[in-house]
Amino acid sequence: MAGPLILAHSLAILIFQGVLAENLRITFWIEPLQRAEFDADMAVVLKELDVLQLDTKVEDVSLTLTRSEDGQDMQRFCEILSTVGTSIVIDMTYNHWTEGYDLIRSQGIAYVRLERILRPFLEMFGDFMRQKRANNVAMVFMNARDAGEATLQMLIGYPFRTLILDASQDDPGQDFLERIRALRPSPAYVGLFARGGAMNGIFERVQKADLFQRPLEWHFVFLDTRDRVFKYKRQAELSTRFTLNPRAICRSMAMPDLYCGSGFTIQRGMLLNVLRSLIDAAQVSPEFPVPVFWECNATDSSSEAKDGTEASWLDLVHWSNFLAYAAPPERVSDDSTESLPGLSYAINISAGYYSSEHEAKTDLAVWSSVGTLRLLNETISPARRFFRIGTAESIPWSYLKRNERTGELVRDRNGLPVWEGYCIDFIIRLAQKLNFEYEIVAPQTGHMGELDAHGEWDGVVGDLVRGETDFAIAALKMYSEREEVIDFLPPYYEQTGISIAIRKPVRRTSLFKFMTVLRLEVWLSIVAALIGTAIMIWFMDKYSPYSSRNNRQAYPYPCREFTLRESFWFALTSFTPQGGGEAPKAISGRMLVAAYWLFVVLMLATFTANLAAFLTVERMQTPVQSLEQLARQSRINYTVVKESDTHQYFINMKFAEDTLYRMWKELALNASKDFKKFRIWDYPIKEQYGHILLAINSSQPVADARQGFANVDAHENADYAFIHDSAEIKYEITRNCNLTEVGEVFAEQPYAVAVQQGSHLGDELSYAILELQKDRFFEELKAKYWNQSNLRNCPLSEDQEGITLESLGGVFIATLFGLVLAMITLGLEVIYYKRKKTKLEGPITQVRPADGSTATAPPTAVSGTAKKAWSIPTEQEKPPLHPVKVSPPPSFEVATFRGKKLPPKITLGDGKFKPRHGLHPRRNIGGNDSQMGYME
Repeated sequence: MAGPLILAHSLAILIFQGVLAENLRITFWIEPLQRAEFDADMAVVLKELDVLQLDTKVEDVSLTLTRSEDGQDMQRFCEILSTVGTSIVIDMTYNHWTEGYDLIRSQGIAYVRLERILRPFLEMFGDFMRQKRANNVAMVFMNARDAGEATLQMLIGYPFRTLILDASQDDPGQDFLERIRALRPSPAYVGLFARGGAMNGIFERVQKADLFQRPLEWHFVFLDTRDRVFKYKRQAELSTRFTLNPRAICRSMAMPDLYCGSGFTIQRGMLLNVLRSLIDAAQVSPEFPVPVFWECNATDSSSEAKDGTEASWLDLVHWSNFLAYAAPPERVSDDSTESLPGLSYAINISAGYYSSEHEAKTDLAVWSSVGTLRLLNETISPARRFFRIGTAESIPWSYLKRNERTGELVRDRNGLPVWEGYCIDFIIRLAQKLNFEYEIVAPQTGHMGELDAHGEWDGVVGDLVRGETDFAIAALKMYSEREEVIDFLPPYYEQTGISIAIRKPVRRTSLFKFMTVLRLEVWLSIVAALIGTAIMIWFMDKYSPYSSRNNRQAYPYPCREFTLRESFWFALTSFTPQGGGEAPKAISGRMLVAAYWLFVVLMLATFTANLAAFLTVERMQTPVQSLEQLARQSRINYTVVKESDTHQYFINMKFAEDTLYRMWKELALNASKDFKKFRIWDYPIKEQYGHILLAINSSQPVADARQGFANVDAHENADYAFIHDSAEIKYEITRNCNLTEVGEVFAEQPYAVAVQQGSHLGDELSYAILELQKDRFFEELKAKYWNQSNLRNCPLSEDQEGITLESLGGVFIATLFGLVLAMITLGLEVIYYKRKKTKLEGPITQVRPADGSTATAPPTAVSGTAKKAWSIPTEQEKPPLHPVKVSPPPSFEVATFRGKKLPPKITLGDGKFKPRHGLHPRRNIGGNDSQMGYME
């Protein structure tokens, strides 16, 4: 029974082949992603073939390869071979199907492989990006099929790092806009692959998401000839466009120009040309390629392999100019996979950009699928790379610019805050040197970077670890734990550390500062001594019988009379360098004056010495000079910025002290043999950091450095200190004249640029930093932000300019007060004198003498020894009962030279009286005085 059935089946096949002799049976192998596009394009192609009215018809069967392990693909293909048969298999799949290919070779079925539709576009884009030296590129495709083909292209390799996105996906987490926005590092270039109509929709979404910021980074790759329908040419100015020439494509296809207009796709044109070429080959073939039927489970001789004898008609195929074999891709495969050439299309893709000035596209290059990229300009300048640079606020390194009056943030025209500082100038210079654009990114949490309890980093370091930033330029210190997750480059600031800032003590100025040398009771004692001495001098001069007042015979010449007023004047002037003048004549008075002079000398010496010491010690007063002194005292409070590197430093030092103490305690207590070596009186390590940390916590750490400096400035008594970064303290001192830095810098560490571990930017940035160091750029920045010339605008302290007028103004006030008092006294004297003169010039009462003669006015002068008739002798003029020893006045030589040796050049007169001729004194004019003379 089996033999007749097989014979009948073979006869039926032969009859069926005769009926379908003029039909070309084609089987397509496609991927699941190609199903929708293939069905639509194939329906249009079959209609176009009908319009051409060719003698041979095409009947197609498509097999979607799922590549499952249960053999479903082979089972369905066997059903096709056993029922409808096939003349040729056109393989459009992305991966070679070895089992099916072996089967059709064994049956002599013709086989043609088509390359991926996007391969020429992807290769062109790769060559163009190579010219721009791209490193990170995001490629967005209009549908899943194109995205899948681009993913397979990664097996060949792109000359850059890429992210492939599907614009048709709207699922949460798959939206291409959000993925581009969150991509770290940010892509240097973005390529949009779509047809003309779809490109409008994709670009609208990009604009709404505000992603189109830098046009030079965006590239529009049109997958069809309808680039003219793109309606955002002005918005996308300077962006690169890749377009096709429809006229050239239609000429290569031998089709009218209208065919390559609306509705034309590359896959549709490729299918049409392949089918036309196969129909032509089948028609000229001596034997028309009839379909091959195959029963996979049959064992009859009629179903044995034909060894490819019936596929010879394929050699007669002449492909059109639109089609060409592409070189086999260098895909990653095992040795068993056979590399088969794929049929592709030959097109020229023009690269250009739109200019609003010319309203036309400007060509940059032309890429040919059978050649290479041909530049129309000398070079294709790469767009400026874009980097996200991490930094954090830290004065003067990087800080937000604020309005000096209101304190509000200053923003640019885009509404973004403006950054300033040492690191910002460094970034600007680095961007100019390496030709890149940048965006400054501040951390959302933390500051520079600390490790939390979950083992995650925050701050600048955390953003760098997570890829939020490409590299970081900030006041970032090189710590060992940070080097475990990021890479540091050569330092841009060699050494910085921790220092202490304190306010310059405000010295209380007083106009009578010189009087503060002595206590009030001392000044009152001096005044009391002066008054008492003056009274005693007056008292002794009045009542001593040997004073000049009471002993006229001993002192016939004019002598100083110590009235109460004169005594006070003598006591007061004794404090001056010129002395009090003539001293009392009595021994008792002289003894008092000698004792008083000794008092004056000692008091002046004491005041001078204490004044010098007072001023010297006041200038030398400084609150503290080191961290050790700060830890030992209790008057000055001090603090740090909360959770800063400085705060962590003291926490670590406290932990180290506790650990060392615990180890020392265990070592000392457990020592059995060498216990004598541990018998000491004091613990060998200073336990100061525990006290410092306790004082810091009691003073409440501040939120930021600005608050810390404000607290220091508010304490005028210099009883508050701020421990912070030494570079920031030095910067603040140049801006605030009230602050000063005390002690030496400790815990020194450098500042450096940080990149991601293994980043390709490390070598480039390191070389640029070294070149900037060679150009002394960092020294210029240091001179700019730590400008010592600003200190010249600060008022000089007494240490620098000496004692100010505010301190000794009382001396001048006393002088002015004396001057004013003297002028008032002068006025009183003038008034008193005028009144007295008026009183003396009043009417004169004549007194008659006792002898009855008329009284006459006393003569102006009496010559010789004429007796004064109107004079009554006084008690002093009466001859003394006993002769009194008269002390003669000092001679001329003694009074003039005061005991000194007479100079030999001075010659005294001979003692002869000679009359003086000439003018007489005014009081003797008109009188009868005798002639005046002089002695020689």
